[in-house]
Amino acid sequence: MVYLITVSPTINHRDSPEFIVSAFTLGISHPAGFPTYNLLAKAFTFFPFGSIAFKVNLFSVFFACLTLALLYATAIHFMASIYPDEDRSRFMGPALLSTGLLAFSGPFWFHSLVAEVYTLHSFFLCLILLLLLLWREKSDVRYLYVAALAYGLSAGNHATVAFILPAILVLYFCWNTRNIAGNLLTATLFFLIGFSVYAYLPIRSLAEPAMDWGNPETLKGFLYHVTDRKDADTHFSYFRNQAGGADAAVVSFWKSAGAMVASLWHVVRAFLMDVSTHLTPLAAIGFLAGAALCWKRNRPFFFFTLLIVAVNAAFFVGWRKESYFPSYIVVCLFTSLALFAFLFKLKKRKRVGVERKSAEIENQKSIFNGKPTFGWQRLVFIGMACVVPLNITGNFQKADRSGLYFGETLLQKASLSLENRGVFISGVSWFNMFYNNEVMRLRDDVTVVKAWDLLVPDAPHLLSSKRYPDLNLPDPEDHRFDTAEGSFKYVKDLLNRNWRQRPILMDQNLKFFEYFPLENNFLPHRNLLLKYRPQSTDNTRETAPDTAFAEFKDLMQEEMGKPGIYKTEWINKISFYAPSFAAYYHQNKRYENEREVLQLMNQFLGQGGIDWQFMLIDNLILDRKLTAAKEKLEILQTRFPNHFKTHLLEGLLLRAEGNLEAAKKLLEEVVALNPNAFRPRLELGRVRQLMGDGDRAEMELDAAKKNVRTLQEWKQLQQDLVG
Repeated sequence: MVYLITVSPTINHRDSPEFIVSAFTLGISHPAGFPTYNLLAKAFTFFPFGSIAFKVNLFSVFFACLTLALLYATAIHFMASIYPDEDRSRFMGPALLSTGLLAFSGPFWFHSLVAEVYTLHSFFLCLILLLLLLWREKSDVRYLYVAALAYGLSAGNHATVAFILPAILVLYFCWNTRNIAGNLLTATLFFLIGFSVYAYLPIRSLAEPAMDWGNPETLKGFLYHVTDRKDADTHFSYFRNQAGGADAAVVSFWKSAGAMVASLWHVVRAFLMDVSTHLTPLAAIGFLAGAALCWKRNRPFFFFTLLIVAVNAAFFVGWRKESYFPSYIVVCLFTSLALFAFLFKLKKRKRVGVERKSAEIENQKSIFNGKPTFGWQRLVFIGMACVVPLNITGNFQKADRSGLYFGETLLQKASLSLENRGVFISGVSWFNMFYNNEVMRLRDDVTVVKAWDLLVPDAPHLLSSKRYPDLNLPDPEDHRFDTAEGSFKYVKDLLNRNWRQRPILMDQNLKFFEYFPLENNFLPHRNLLLKYRPQSTDNTRETAPDTAFAEFKDLMQEEMGKPGIYKTEWINKISFYAPSFAAYYHQNKRYENEREVLQLMNQFLGQGGIDWQFMLIDNLILDRKLTAAKEKLEILQTRFPNHFKTHLLEGLLLRAEGNLEAAKKLLEEVVALNPNAFRPRLELGRVRQLMGDGDRAEMELDAAKKNVRTLQEWKQLQQDLVG
């Protein structure tokens, strides 16, 4: 009932609109595709009540409740495996309390209210744990086979369940005493039946659904999806960074060992802090105490759960929260065991007579069947149980999504303001735009193209005539895609072929312009939207109307005035758009307009760190407002005295003041601090040019060329080389 009161009626930010679209249209979500989720959530879209978004959100509620029911049952069977001779009614209280800790923790509650894969992920893990315990308890191998089937299906929902395979194998070889090879083979076949749900990806991709991430109808696209290569750089990234990446081989053994120990300690500390924050300190203590008890009485299950927690915590140490749900489940199981031991197995150390011992045993009856127990233990348990209602009241306002519509309304106006029959290249907002088009059917006349499909080498395969029959697509044979410049020429060809027949629009997308320097072609048009114009042959520069940024500010103010807005999420979304305005004005030397955007980023979005300060002071220097720049720089020097960007700004200011020798010396120090950065090398080359040292300037610009990471940087460098 609490979940139903607080469930979201519409889309949320992040992946919520993506999963609603992929479930409703049976599309392809981001890697690893989530076919099990899409197929099951699709069934909920047939309910005869509520919007599509609400019904997919209800899917999360449903499986959250099933997860909690299974967790309660799993906790009871887990405690029964540790204490097989105990009355199972005694397990009820500890199991309910530990389940309540998960139910109303911030991350689990929130993901129970929006379209996400995490409650289904948790459901499958609890189901697998329960089936394995039942297999051991009843000595019935059929439970093992059903667990293998559930494991295969769970892999189709969240690919990280692959990490629990070693744990399952540990348990299998410890608990299976006969027909080891035969049972393993049969279990593998059941797993493959469940895992065959991944056939959904190429089958649906061939149908060209609107949401078709990565085009997995090809073998390359399929393997990319199943192995989750999109986020491969984040996999165990903390350990790779600590080990020194590619240079780890030259690091001494003891240094490597020390780094590994430090990394492990960081993972353990981060995990326990996360558990303490989101499941309360009671769960952190219960986890450690329960783990010790499990080690003592059921070592196979201890190693099984330890592997689940260890790999999950190490893999997601930089993400935490919802990514820790498998670990949260183990924490709840161990906490229930610790609570049971505290309530019913705590013995007084003082020796007492036989009669006193008999009375004590009689006194240790369940607090739920009306018979007495230790009074102080009863009071402590009641105090612990109060944590659950405290969590409900404490997290209610944070979790409540019942009146939150800003995830939908924020981009609806942008969608409705698109010009008729437009081609919309959608970047940051593409989940929302696909939701508006495919679910809400707001703009059937508009063709939506995902901006990120233009950034990959196989763009022509993603932008096929089958998927976009109404676009005039370039012939891939006329282009090369082995360089960023080749891809850029393909994109320019695509835009120029279509702009005369249909207006081409785009949302503010700074990342896109870092790859493709088109900021002088996509001009601010209205609110979040940019409009494409080819560059004039006479090299005149078209300027955008000033009303675009004013509309953007009005849109933000209107959204901020709505009730129930969650500022952090709202800021994280809107902060992607404002920097594009700043970049456009910066490139077109409209520095006063750029400062207006920077001021908005500071006052409305709370941005004021080193990157924002750098943009502001750089703006003042370029606009020759050197006194104001110097004042701001003095403040920055007190806040970030050792940051290379602070020193870079000092060098830029010295150059603007005409002190070229001091600027050169300082920029040389900046280059030494960060030799792989592009901007310091570029600015040092410019200073040497001003000093008349052409040969050294050319050397610095050649060094800058090696540090180029984007076509935007290449464009800046080319201007200097031509100069």
